[in-house]
Amino acid sequence: MLNDFNLGLWCNCCFTEARYTWVMNQLEKISQQIDARSQPPVDTWKPKQLGEIDITIDSDGIWQHEGAPFKRLSLVRLFASILWFENDQYFLVTPAEKLRIKVADVPYVVQQVERVDGNWVATTNTQEQVIVSAAHPVQLRNYRGQLVPYLHVRYDLWARLNRACYLTWIEAAMAESDAEVEVLPQLCSGTYRFDVAG
Repeated sequence: MLNDFNLGLWCNCCFTEARYTWVMNQLEKISQQIDARSQPPVDTWKPKQLGEIDITIDSDGIWQHEGAPFKRLSLVRLFASILWFENDQYFLVTPAEKLRIKVADVPYVVQQVERVDGNWVATTNTQEQVIVSAAHPVQLRNYRGQLVPYLHVRYDLWARLNRACYLTWIEAAMAESDAEVEVLPQLCSGTYRFDVAG
C-alpha cells in the first residue's frame, strides 16, 4: 500500500537505473491495488516530512519527471490520486511525506465532455470522470487572455477544459438558447446551471 512506499526515493541525487526500475515496479504494484473508482484518503493524512521532487505538470496536463514525460498512464493516475493543493502549492502526499511539485496551471485537463441523461460528464487527462454539478461546479477563469471554464474535480483540485471541449459547450449553449436578447451562454447539468463563457 501507499504507506509502504517512500516517495523520498525519487529525491536522491544518485538515482540509478536499477533503483528507478525498482521504484517503477513498486508503483505499478501500488497502482494495481488502487480501485480506479476510489481515492486514497489524502485529506486525512498529516505527514511531517516535507520535501520537493522534480515533477512538473505542464499547461497541457502532461506529467514530467526531470523534463521527460511519463510514459505510463497508470503512473500518472497513481500520482494524481495522491495530489494535494495547499497554500497555492501542489504536493504529492503519503501518510509519511509531502513532496512539492510544480504545476503550470492546474493539474487536470478535460479532454472529453458528453451529455448523459441531461447531465454533462467530463473526462480528464487521467481518465477520471466527473459529473458537472453543484458538488463539481464550473468556474470561468482567465487563461491566456480568455475566460475559460474550469471544473472542480475534488478537494482544491481543478481541471481546465481543452479547446475542443470548450467549443462543444459553446455550441451546445448556443443551440439551446432561445433568448431574443444577447445573454451569456449557459448550460444545465441536471438542475445545476453554469456559465460557459464570459
